[in-house]
Amino acid sequence: MPRKKSSTITLKDIAEAAQVSRMTVSLALRNHTSLPASTCQRIQALAEEMGYRPDPDIAKLMEKIRDKKEHGKGNIIAYLTAYKEQNGWNKEYTHRMYYEGARERADMYGYRLEEFRLTEAKMTEQRLSDIIRNRGIDGVLVSPLPEAAHNYQKFQWNYFSCVELGYSLLSPELHRASNHQFHSIMLLMEKLAEAGYRRIGLAMHAGQDERANHNWRAGYLAGCSIAKSIKTLPMLLSKQWTLTTFERWYERQRPEVIVTVGLEVGDWLKQMGLKTPVDVGLANVDLTDKMQDITGIDQNSKKVGISSVDMILSLMRINERGIPDVPTILKVQGSYVQGKTTRTIPQEPVSGNIQAMANRQG
Repeated sequence: MPRKKSSTITLKDIAEAAQVSRMTVSLALRNHTSLPASTCQRIQALAEEMGYRPDPDIAKLMEKIRDKKEHGKGNIIAYLTAYKEQNGWNKEYTHRMYYEGARERADMYGYRLEEFRLTEAKMTEQRLSDIIRNRGIDGVLVSPLPEAAHNYQKFQWNYFSCVELGYSLLSPELHRASNHQFHSIMLLMEKLAEAGYRRIGLAMHAGQDERANHNWRAGYLAGCSIAKSIKTLPMLLSKQWTLTTFERWYERQRPEVIVTVGLEVGDWLKQMGLKTPVDVGLANVDLTDKMQDITGIDQNSKKVGISSVDMILSLMRINERGIPDVPTILKVQGSYVQGKTTRTIPQEPVSGNIQAMANRQG
């Protein structure tokens, strides 16, 4: 039949042209999973050819109605974890803040965050996805793994809107929310340079750099390259993460300040009889509740959790499911915290352009 283009084309017009019901057209335009992908594509192409444009006021009203219905059911967002021990993730401050931010945001929109453990007895990736799907859950939020790995290879991603927290899931590549780690370490390097440090060393377990998509080493090298006053030292990124390995590196490189993540370096410096900031400075790229008075970066992890739910709800509204062709990365900037483990920044610091460069990396 002839298909005229008009600004007043309605769902009824498209339904008659496609020889389907108006409900089918509505579902197809929203990529609803109850319809085959081929049907959605056919109806969407027909709507485009006919010149259909949705009324924004009606679209807003229908979204409110759908949200009200959905929230009344107490919808759930699945929170996938893979620690061997129950609540193992809850022992990690950053991971706990991710969860708290996500839980609060989900609750604000009428959703409930519920944990699903991959490591439960007799659990498989296939069975886990079946359980979540049978519960009628559309959104899946992937918690950071204990270490960088290729988990969930047999999980049925195509049924869910999914977002990952951080970079520890090496594959598949999903939409993700994360601290802007490159910006964080560049900001820290900038502040340390302003405090007069020149020999800045980077030391951490190699796995910490890997789970951050190597942003720690990249930001360190970029900071040293941009700020001519900073001397580039060989990094200690080792899987042999022991006091002996660290002590050898320290004796060879003699850094004025050490940038790290985790608690080990602070403990090792004490065992070596070194005091901060008198003998050596100490700065951490991920401050936790156990790092009182340490200089470093607050990654604003709770805001990362909040952002992850904002992202997953937007995907659920447009019914985007499965592994994306082009993943979106939502990055939250960290904040510098001056502690007692480094020299303070003078009133009129001699500043390079590290921060300006860091801002351009986003």
